[in-house]
Amino acid sequence: MDELLAQLIIYVGEDYESDQDDFLMLLLTDARDEVVHAMYPHGLSTDDELTAARHKAVTQYGSVIRRIAQYHYDKQGLEGVINFSEAGRTATYAGGGGTPDDYFKDIIPVARIV
Repeated sequence: MDELLAQLIIYVGEDYESDQDDFLMLLLTDARDEVVHAMYPHGLSTDDELTAARHKAVTQYGSVIRRIAQYHYDKQGLEGVINFSEAGRTATYAGGGGTPDDYFKDIIPVARIV
């Protein structure tokens, strides 16, 4: 996650201040957990499985995690907005303010045989 944090800091650019680290890590953690849920839509049975899934998500889908975190960073103050227009800039957020499904299109879910 440290590498993803460094990449997110680069993305933030001139607006970055070191006191944002906890917030940026929170965005990455939430994004990672969203990716884990997309990978294992039927859930995981144990804490060990969850830990392994989180590690796999970071190694296999790190760029997806970073892009989701960037999306939510850019939405600060506009959470849940369905339509927004200001100075020629328009934004519409699908899914009631959550992460759009397009971000998860490359993730292959794991099915379980019960």
